[in-house]
Amino acid sequence: MVSVDDLPGPRGWPLVGNLPQLTPSLLHRQFDSWSDEYGALYRVSMPGRRIVVVSDPELNREILRDRPGGFRRQSAIESVMDDMGSNGLFSLEGEAWRRRRKLAMPAFNAAHLRGFQPTLETITERLRRRWERRSPEDVRAELTRYTVDVTAKLTFDYDINTIEESGDVIQRHLELIFPILNRRLATPFPYWRYVKLPDDRALERALAALRQDLTAVIARARANLPERPTNFIEALLLAQDGRGSFTDDELFAEALTILIAGQDTTSNAMAWLLYHLAGKPEVQQRIREEIAEIPSVLDRQPYLEAVAAESMRLQPTTPLIGMEAIVDRTIAGVHIPAGTWVVVNVQHAGLQAENFSEPHAFDPDRWLNEGPGNHRPDASTPFGSGPRFCPGRGLAMLEVKSVTGMVCRNFDIALPANSEPPRDRFHFAVIPTGMRLDITPRSAH
Repeated sequence: MVSVDDLPGPRGWPLVGNLPQLTPSLLHRQFDSWSDEYGALYRVSMPGRRIVVVSDPELNREILRDRPGGFRRQSAIESVMDDMGSNGLFSLEGEAWRRRRKLAMPAFNAAHLRGFQPTLETITERLRRRWERRSPEDVRAELTRYTVDVTAKLTFDYDINTIEESGDVIQRHLELIFPILNRRLATPFPYWRYVKLPDDRALERALAALRQDLTAVIARARANLPERPTNFIEALLLAQDGRGSFTDDELFAEALTILIAGQDTTSNAMAWLLYHLAGKPEVQQRIREEIAEIPSVLDRQPYLEAVAAESMRLQPTTPLIGMEAIVDRTIAGVHIPAGTWVVVNVQHAGLQAENFSEPHAFDPDRWLNEGPGNHRPDASTPFGSGPRFCPGRGLAMLEVKSVTGMVCRNFDIALPANSEPPRDRFHFAVIPTGMRLDITPRSAH
């Protein structure tokens, strides 16, 4: 057995280790590059800490399955989220997580999502009308409006309707959170507890405004509580497990957690998917033909689902999962002491030739067993795996299929002449920047 210090890794500076080599917004690219250079298991040095980065799909699954007993999210995440007053299902650990997870899952089960389908169609139709009137200049921002509306309606029965209303204040508040969360996690010292930078003060104002809005939603839910829950907040309010009722602070943390997680990752995934479809009329046409034959997103739509899987393989919106060993563990013969940070790189495995032939090519047919060469589906895990896989996967896929089907049915997607490829920026999730698409109503042709 070898130690973490025996692993290969980039040479660092005295005292600060590899910290000067890391740019938070490009962290996924740096870790991918080091995986190419040092292999699927290497170490990174930070002030006072060793980090192990893992990109082998089998080791990734082993670590993700070993939760919450052997590994947890980095303890810094829980601390930072607690500072923000939003320590909910995403960041909680141990027994607190088990309890919340059990109570949250009914809000995302198949029966609830099936009942939500008419509302999803209504919100998708709002997006179609908006894009019919005016081609979107910022596709990601428009899709964020959509996911905010869907998530708020499903989880708290709150019809924000940012698609049709002129105000997008709640969206701007939410978009402050992930970048600052990412920056705080990359900062060795919690400076914000002592000195507030302009961004920190902006975050405090945004959180106060969101708390005001969501507290009003919670109050309405308390006043009109049904016998059986119809959404996430009602499920928590009706919870009877011998531990007392949830406080407003706990309910706010959960509401904010679901709203943040539901809007950011899904909107980014849809934006990347539309980009991958741009300039591929044959793929768009195959989607049109399939949804004409299988119109309901509640049913299997094999080709559309293959398109989504291929897009998320190429660009998973959460490429890195930060973990921490709770107890001593051994990974591939390496002793991992309790407290060691372990970064699971889920992006790198999906872009390797030994897992997928021509790994950088967009080829949905590989998911239908129609392409030659290597195809290892379990090497692509955009929703994570193990006990803490994303509980919102079902909702996210319904949104992805609804929007993609609607767009292909009613619009043509192309790349503007002389446009540059979008850049990807890591802010806990991966955000496309500079993405330009021509989305033209098909009736205009």
